[in-house]
Amino acid sequence: MTDKAERKESSGQVDFVLIILILSLLLFGFIMLFSASAPEAARNGILSTVLKQGLFLVGGIATFVVAANFDHHRYKLLQRPMIFIAIAVMYIVPVWGFASHGATRQISVGSISFQPSEFAKIVLVLFFAGRFSNKKTQNLTTDYKNIGICFGVMLAFCAACFLQSHMSAAIVLALISILMMLIAGLSLPWKWTLTGGGAIAAIGAYFVLTEEYRLNRFLALFDPFAYKQGIGWQIVQSLYAVGSGGLFGLGLGQSRQKFNYLPEAQNDYIFAVVCEELGFIGGLAVLILFVLLVWRGICVALNARDKFGMYTAFGITSIIAMQVLINIGVVLSILPSTGMQLPFFSSGGSSMIATMWGMGILVNISKNSKIKKI
Repeated sequence: MTDKAERKESSGQVDFVLIILILSLLLFGFIMLFSASAPEAARNGILSTVLKQGLFLVGGIATFVVAANFDHHRYKLLQRPMIFIAIAVMYIVPVWGFASHGATRQISVGSISFQPSEFAKIVLVLFFAGRFSNKKTQNLTTDYKNIGICFGVMLAFCAACFLQSHMSAAIVLALISILMMLIAGLSLPWKWTLTGGGAIAAIGAYFVLTEEYRLNRFLALFDPFAYKQGIGWQIVQSLYAVGSGGLFGLGLGQSRQKFNYLPEAQNDYIFAVVCEELGFIGGLAVLILFVLLVWRGICVALNARDKFGMYTAFGITSIIAMQVLINIGVVLSILPSTGMQLPFFSSGGSSMIATMWGMGILVNISKNSKIKKI
């Protein structure tokens, strides 16, 4: 039986385990987002807040349904125009975008505003998946021209993020690129590896040391309580929220830190609200759901019927895993504060729609995979 025939035969089988995990996170996230948005609702009106978050949810679900029913192999034909458009839009943002919280990360089209970096992550995964599944461009051991192109695309995206003052997105894009290249068999002489690692470290140090607010975030990380009235404020309030939740939490909707204490309670620090309201048990439940989702995504990748599906599933799963690790690392004061959203939980239409686009692609790949379905 040919691969095409196999795909056609299994295309009607839905991976219910994957879908249940996605819907569970979506529902859990929406409930916590509604709770964490209470201060915003108090200022702008509960109807306005519910309507806005509801529209994001509906848009995310619609995107998921379309993506889950769109043959993921077609992205292989669209990868080049998609990557060029994504890079172009990323460089338009610093010029025509609008600033928010000291960074220019969003752009408006009429009355709609969105954050291109959220979609760039998916596009970058599709680009590398298409390239590494192509016999002509899959060699990452001796084809140094191909290696140069891969790193060039990665650097083009990262440079655009630097111009937007969006370090967290640059880090995720770089990690995704390097991880996918390693999975595809990247092999460099140790001298090149050391030189590249040193260059990346030097660039990172330059961007930290030349911006006061970035340096302050590192200072606050090592001793937040020494700066609790200044640069350590958000870390201290996050730790207060997590610690005050205890084992079972204060109760859903009963968070105190979200009221004028914890900055971005409905966004970057929503996991702190989860821990405060639902306690250690609630925070652990969130982590377990994400671990199960990553596990299922890896299963989909390992059981994909072709390399394009394998690389795409692995890349999309990696995006979720990295964002969760960075977000929770920041909330627990393991990593310096950065603008990384928690998938399915944090507010924002771009994050929701991009996440559900990726989940829809993952479900579509699972339809054509050899993974055992129930």
